[in-house]
Amino acid sequence: MRVSEETAINLLSDRAWRLNNLYKIKTPDKRIIRFEPNWAQKIVLFDPHPFKIILKCRQIGMTTGFCIDELDQILWSRNTQVGIIAQTRDDGKDIFTDRLKFSFDTLDPRVRPAFRLVGDSADELAFSHGSVIRVGTSLRSSTLQCLHVSEFGKICAKYPEKAKEIITGSLNTVHAGQQIVIESTAEGKEGYFYDMCQKALERQRSSIPLSPLDFKFFFFPWWQHPEYRLEHATTISKDLQEYYAKLFLDGIVLDDSQKYWYAKKYETQKEDMLREYPSTPEEAFAASQEGFWYSSQMQELYAGGHICNVSYDRALPVYTAWDLGQADFMCIWFFQITRQGDVNIIDYFQKRDMPLNLCVGMLASKGYTYGTHIWPHDANSRDRSGITFVQQARQFNLSGIVLEPHSLRDGINLVRNTLGKCWFDKGRCKEGILALENYKKTWSSKIGGWSSDPAHDDASHGADAFRYLCSGLDKINPNRAKDSDTKALNAWFGR
Repeated sequence: MRVSEETAINLLSDRAWRLNNLYKIKTPDKRIIRFEPNWAQKIVLFDPHPFKIILKCRQIGMTTGFCIDELDQILWSRNTQVGIIAQTRDDGKDIFTDRLKFSFDTLDPRVRPAFRLVGDSADELAFSHGSVIRVGTSLRSSTLQCLHVSEFGKICAKYPEKAKEIITGSLNTVHAGQQIVIESTAEGKEGYFYDMCQKALERQRSSIPLSPLDFKFFFFPWWQHPEYRLEHATTISKDLQEYYAKLFLDGIVLDDSQKYWYAKKYETQKEDMLREYPSTPEEAFAASQEGFWYSSQMQELYAGGHICNVSYDRALPVYTAWDLGQADFMCIWFFQITRQGDVNIIDYFQKRDMPLNLCVGMLASKGYTYGTHIWPHDANSRDRSGITFVQQARQFNLSGIVLEPHSLRDGINLVRNTLGKCWFDKGRCKEGILALENYKKTWSSKIGGWSSDPAHDDASHGADAFRYLCSGLDKINPNRAKDSDTKALNAWFGR
């Protein structure tokens, strides 16, 4: 249909009309269709707040939606610089070639001749009116009016140094009043993406007004997607019935077709449903990951109510398990063994650069009656001055048992087999629980997967201390409130 020049100018001046009419995209099954923003894309694309952070479920087209919008920005604005950061070079190639370049090449032929390329490389489109869009794995040196970071959660989990470079470098190329979009699925309870989402979610739930430099939080759960339905009835397991009941109590009401769809997807995805198709933000970040050592065990603890309120039983001794790090993190788990053989984890402590004398004072301040202290084998190693940790501790009337060296893999398997009989106080052990959840393998770019080596980061210290706890359980006599090793310590504490 032919339209007048005035009508055409009015239509082309309307961003919403352009997004719904001018661009084409490839579907996952390789069909070519006209792009029209879907329900989720409309919410974020037309929200005016400049800094956005998006926690999403799978296959809602968020990356594609932003790519089309960013292409639209540079085509219809002069001297605009847009940058897109991808997780890997292959992901960047997919974004550039199959989304940006494809959508420009298939632009409505009535307007395509209006735009002249002056630069067309493997990762950049530059136009004669001064606007440029580029894709890379880091964009530190650019000055941008819009920055889009795709799958930042995965970058944080697999490439922490790259994530730091994005935070300290790329984000600083965008200033107040300009645009930053960060979108990703969740990848565990650590890293910049998790921290940024938590802060933004806290502001949202507290109704705190946002400044132009604050990130606005968006979450897109699976149950809001109109296509995630199955009309064919299917069997729903008892576990899923309980899961649906829990969602109902949280105010999430599912109809039968949604329940059937989720149940059928669960048959193949299992616990990965929490990450790929989360119902709540908390569920997304609690999801298991292939690269996390204790992911499934920690999920079972949450599901079984083992992360709860655990009281200190004054009739039982408190044992401790340490990871020694006077020049790093000093981590200590506090636990009791019940008469039924359960392990009640009642407290946790961690601090960087903690001198032993202050550590002993911290133990005293807890007010616990102590049993045996469990130390790793390096407690007998000598420092630069030739003194062992055991010798230093003896100066404070502090003594314990020193474990024999053991295989790391054997220790990890022991933790996996022990966690089921542990009960954690969710308040006092919060940092320690996070350490266990976030204890992961090292990502290897050479093999394109997780290696068998644990990552040495903030989470590894608390996880190591818990491994020592599990290794020392069979060396503790829970029927003795005090043994000869701890009488002096309790006396020092004034008991």
